[in-house]
Amino acid sequence: MKLIRNIVVVLALILLGAALGLALGGREGERGEVAQTSSSASSAATRTRPAAPAATEISGAEGTNPPTATERSGAGGEGAEDEGAWGVVARVADGDTLTVRFDDGREETIRLLDVDTPETVHPTRPEECFGAQASEFTKTLMGQRVRVEEKGRDRYDRLLGYVWVEEDGGERLWNVRLLEEGLAVYNDFGNPGRYAERTRAAAEQAMLAGVGLWSACELGERPTVAPTRSVGAGCPQGCVSQPGPSCSIKGNVNTTRDTKIYHVEGESSSYGRVNMKEAEGDLWFCTRAEAEANGFRAPRQ
Repeated sequence: MKLIRNIVVVLALILLGAALGLALGGREGERGEVAQTSSSASSAATRTRPAAPAATEISGAEGTNPPTATERSGAGGEGAEDEGAWGVVARVADGDTLTVRFDDGREETIRLLDVDTPETVHPTRPEECFGAQASEFTKTLMGQRVRVEEKGRDRYDRLLGYVWVEEDGGERLWNVRLLEEGLAVYNDFGNPGRYAERTRAAAEQAMLAGVGLWSACELGERPTVAPTRSVGAGCPQGCVSQPGPSCSIKGNVNTTRDTKIYHVEGESSSYGRVNMKEAEGDLWFCTRAEAEANGFRAPRQ
């Protein structure tokens, strides 16, 4: 009996141990499932939440930085920086004619557009009032870099152009500078350029202020007439080439006799015999008033 009782006790202990083992195993499983569920949720959250950008990505993002000085100012200035060609002034003939050696190696003589300075090197004319001052002023460009906007050529194969110079951190139009200083008059020779309104206004302002040649040159010396405001309004200072059929008055300069006579078509018997010569100062006019304002007179009968 004693043996049987011991066996029963042992079996009871074994069954109790098994029951406790099953209970403890179930609780560990539950904890494992909870931990696995939490881990899965965390992974899902990690997958759906956008990653924060790195500090370098924020500061370097396109469009967030302020524009540079170049971006703010753009091509600006008085002139368009992408137009024309750069070079160095190699020689100066007179106030409105200079030679530029361009960066591509070519060398060209430039005749400034819209301006006419008094003569200093004309083959048949004496030096004119304020011619020396105009030449000396343009000679200050010697060796300087300039930008040239071209507009074709004249009959002497010179480039017609606007010359820009670097000044005070920007660019200034030399054609305008000459006129502002009273060292030239406005004259487009019937062929105004893109800045004609600007050059014309500068010439008129200098004349009204009485600076430069407007303060010293006597009436009758070139140049003598005030510029007009409207582009293409006849030939107030004379045109080298006839601008149209309505401007048919020939202003003829006789260098031998030192006379200036205008001839009206259909009225002057010499009209057909007058050959216009720019080198001698011959000019076309649209009205008698224009011719007389420039010192030309009607022929004597």
